[in-house]
Amino acid sequence: MIILKDPILYGDGIIYFETGLVELEIKGRNVVISFNVLLLGKDKAVLGMPFLQEYNLKIDWIIEDVEIQDT
Repeated sequence: MIILKDPILYGDGIIYFETGLVELEIKGRNVVISFNVLLLGKDKAVLGMPFLQEYNLKIDWIIEDVEIQDT
């Protein structure tokens, strides 16, 4: 974890620290990514455009399911 000396203002939030690279398994697919951590209130996560573009998620809002599509 990298703790930022000066928190970064981002929209209505503040980025407090950035993780190093983290390996995750999402629906059977390995993903290596770092995260910016900020207080979000009721939201659990915000996915940025670079992540969404790279992994081309298929989101079913009705059944609350997410798939990473093969690109």
